[in-house]
Amino acid sequence: MFKKPLLAAGLIGLALSAAQPAFAGTRSVVYSDLDLSTPTGHAKLNARLRDAAKDVCGLKRKDITAAQHEAGRQCFAKSYADARRAKTDIRPTALAAK
Repeated sequence: MFKKPLLAAGLIGLALSAAQPAFAGTRSVVYSDLDLSTPTGHAKLNARLRDAAKDVCGLKRKDITAAQHEAGRQCFAKSYADARRAKTDIRPTALAAK
């Protein structure tokens, strides 16, 4: 079976700037169960990356101010773009047959 590493939301360096919310961080995104040689596999990975970026940037929290939400939205845009860019470095291989 092929072993695939974990991706981090914002991947290999979600470099957080001062303009991003203080609650930003990193999250691991597992993709070893996905067949990245298919459009479905890519769509599932993109959904996981979106979800992780929302979490990292605080957009899943209910108790944030409008200013924090706007900062989180900007953080999300950068984090998700960074993650998608880093995703292109993943070699699309099918899962090994059992």
